[in-house]
Amino acid sequence: MKVRARRNHRMPELNDPEIYQAILDGLQTGVYLVDRNRRIRFWNEGAEEITGYLRQDVVGRFLRDHLLSPADKEKDLESDPEDPISLAFRDGKASTMEVSILHKDGYRVPIVLRTLPIRNTRGAVVGAAESFERNRSASEWSRRHSTFADFGCLDSVTGVAAKSYMETQLREHFVTFVEHHIPFGILLIQIDHLDEFRASRGPGVVPTILRVIAQSLENTLRPTDLVGVWGQNQFIAILLQCRESEVVLVGERIRKTIGQAEIEWWGDTFSVTSPVGGAGCRPGDEVESLVARAAASLQESIGRGGNRVTVLG
Repeated sequence: MKVRARRNHRMPELNDPEIYQAILDGLQTGVYLVDRNRRIRFWNEGAEEITGYLRQDVVGRFLRDHLLSPADKEKDLESDPEDPISLAFRDGKASTMEVSILHKDGYRVPIVLRTLPIRNTRGAVVGAAESFERNRSASEWSRRHSTFADFGCLDSVTGVAAKSYMETQLREHFVTFVEHHIPFGILLIQIDHLDEFRASRGPGVVPTILRVIAQSLENTLRPTDLVGVWGQNQFIAILLQCRESEVVLVGERIRKTIGQAEIEWWGDTFSVTSPVGGAGCRPGDEVESLVARAAASLQESIGRGGNRVTVLG
């Protein structure tokens, strides 16, 4: 019996460019296209969800360089020869880098950014496509945040864990440290000149600042770390499996991220800085002695003008 081979007919509908655009548009991954003039020409739903910016906010604008900054330092991306867009346009190279992207609400979101050059039929680079995803376990953070809310463990102003919950976590980690010698550290974070912001802009600006900074802290720390309120206008971060020598490095990353956040208030946009004090858990410590050492480090940062990280020996 002869078996007739079936022809692999391409469905004509799949040749429709609108289908491909609809697929790109509906992806949860952020995707956008930039032309040779660095204007954004396409911005999908995933990009809207991750950044809070709708396509009408960004398409046709040069907003990309304002939104992005490297994870470890501040740069002018447009003048940076290692900027992925510059690499795509100049060398036709694809690249991947870790950066943070500015959410419309002012806080920064760590992402992994992938850049590909776009070529025309003659091989010339005519633009670049960039895709990005959150650089953390978003599902773990969402699950934990939902649990906090269900059991009343969230602070109503900032949206991060309440002080009572953070006190419980500190006690639990002390038990783990004593019994299993797993290191951890803490950071106390404050905002520089908060009283001046309150006096010049009104008391309502303070909760707005605290909410933006709280979200920035959540996005900067690992999913296994914890952040919550501590005292008035003060945050605490519990850093799991973090040695005392590493606490200052995390503190510096937090300080830089806070400085990159943007607060919008009555049509004005401004940034804040933060003094940070840290301490690592040591043998013989108790909750009170660990917190006291971090508080002394914080006061040292404040006394030296703020916007610095101190971890006293």
